[in-house]
Amino acid sequence: MRCIMAFCVGFRGRSMQRVDPVLVFDLDGTLLTVNSFPIWVLFLGFGGVRGLSMRVRLTVTRMVVRLLVLRKLGRMDHETFLRHMQALWHFATAGDEGAAAQRLGTLLLRYRRRNMAPVLKLVTDGTLDGVMATAAAEEYAQGLGRRLGLPNVVATPGGRGSDEPSNTGERKRQRLLAWLEERGWSGRPLIFFNDHMADVPLMRDSRIVCWFGSRRTLERAKRATPNVRFVACRGLREREMRATMAHLCQSVTVVQLQSYAG
Repeated sequence: MRCIMAFCVGFRGRSMQRVDPVLVFDLDGTLLTVNSFPIWVLFLGFGGVRGLSMRVRLTVTRMVVRLLVLRKLGRMDHETFLRHMQALWHFATAGDEGAAAQRLGTLLLRYRRRNMAPVLKLVTDGTLDGVMATAAAEEYAQGLGRRLGLPNVVATPGGRGSDEPSNTGERKRQRLLAWLEERGWSGRPLIFFNDHMADVPLMRDSRIVCWFGSRRTLERAKRATPNVRFVACRGLREREMRATMAHLCQSVTVVQLQSYAG
């Protein structure tokens, strides 16, 4: 694969455009086998943040419980819940945010998907470019991405304006495409690692979707994005994943080269 990528990076077509793919990773249910959001909520509300006085700790716990009750009763949507959680995180971790995020990251890494190791290695060793695009809060997603080997992370920023939604659906697509443009990576084929229907807008801009969701949802995703190639990856072993990635990257690159050739 290194030979293929070296050729792709050095390719001089009519547009001087790189043709090797960019790997785009969702976090929850893809890089991790679980949803990180409830773990973050419990971590913040029930003792994960250290060094708090008893009064502050009880205040944080009461606020988290209140948010959970309102959400459970349907009186608060997820977007509002996330905003409150991000604000509460900064309040509770003032002066200790880095250490708290590190401890949370250690907890979340227990749930990393094992067969993704050879794929992430392609990014960490410089063979391919990659970015994690997630709805998770950047307060912990940035550090977690780096520990997974992905220094490039597009997550939901804290302190955003009321007109700026979380990094999901069409918003995730828009932010990722803008980020790729800033990096000079736009126009390159995307291989998207994902597991749920919320990311249909980004799937439609991808050449291949490596799927980690349920088989039933996979059929729905295929119907929603008929021009996208899907590869079911959840059950693959590491060796099978490595071989699959080599084949996918080669085939995507060849198609891109052919499109430039005429």
